[in-house]
Amino acid sequence: MIHRVAMGFVLAVIFELAPFWVQQQARAAEQGSVPVAGNGGAPPSPVVATPQATAPTPGEDVTKPLRREVVMARIGDEKITVDDFMKYVSQDSRLLKMATTDQGKAQVLREMILDRLIEIGMRREGFLPTDHPPNQTDYLRGYNLLAAKYFPDANKTPDEEKIHQYYLEHREAFGIPAMVRVGQIQFRVPASASPQEIEAVKARADATLKRLRAGESFAVLAGALTENPQGRVAEGDLGFLPVNQDAWLRKAVADLAPGQYSEVLESPVGYEIIQLKDKRDALVTPYANARGTVLAQMRREAMRQGSEAYAWRLAKEVGVTVEINELKSALPQTTP
Repeated sequence: MIHRVAMGFVLAVIFELAPFWVQQQARAAEQGSVPVAGNGGAPPSPVVATPQATAPTPGEDVTKPLRREVVMARIGDEKITVDDFMKYVSQDSRLLKMATTDQGKAQVLREMILDRLIEIGMRREGFLPTDHPPNQTDYLRGYNLLAAKYFPDANKTPDEEKIHQYYLEHREAFGIPAMVRVGQIQFRVPASASPQEIEAVKARADATLKRLRAGESFAVLAGALTENPQGRVAEGDLGFLPVNQDAWLRKAVADLAPGQYSEVLESPVGYEIIQLKDKRDALVTPYANARGTVLAQMRREAMRQGSEAYAWRLAKEVGVTVEINELKSALPQTTP
């Protein structure tokens, strides 16, 4: 479990844009309107109604500012707020990691929108109880009923040839994938860096490459210069990584033999020099042993595809908007 203080820090990083959103909402509320976040040209709708001025009650702290609700998305008459989002990601370390970038936040918001649409669908069909708040068993039963009605093919067993073909196309998923052990010297470029600052970072990377070619130790230089904290304490050694799960890494080591290092490479965070320390081929489970796992994964994918197709069809009926420009990619460009 993440320590409460650490959790607070992580959530603060996740929502580094939240103060801007709040200020934007507050300014608009003062002017009697709310900025439109790309709602297809529809008239702006207030995210939070401006409260009427009232006399303070005895003992009320009139200096304390009102906390304004920040809406991230609207699903029909329902909404997803920043508070909802923070509670959602705090329950899963995978989501916490995803939500440290705008792209990751959009992916998490997409999951939340899909969940909300599926729940709306279950309520519409009468698959959830109305005499008490639904519990986990109620939701599971409701989802199964929804799936049986709207995407029943997800639970059907595919032909044996299709199961085997899926296995062939995803063999590394059913065993130990091909791995590479890499060393890294990383030079980070700040998100707001000017062209001159980017050029200065690239110059540091080029200078380091020259030192490597002059015979200096990769491990020593990595320990002194890399800007990846995890790599610095291990002299740049990132350990074994699944090479085929990262297109950038796969390309970076494609032409390297163990012991060799790359040129200066542009990466998602700046510039890097990569050393291939070791490589191991995939150890694949035979089809006969993996078949049950293959079938289960195929059914999970079919269920996900079926539920998403249903949810986006429902979205056209109830209406879904994302209120934050940076997170617009949470919605597909076109829905089924």
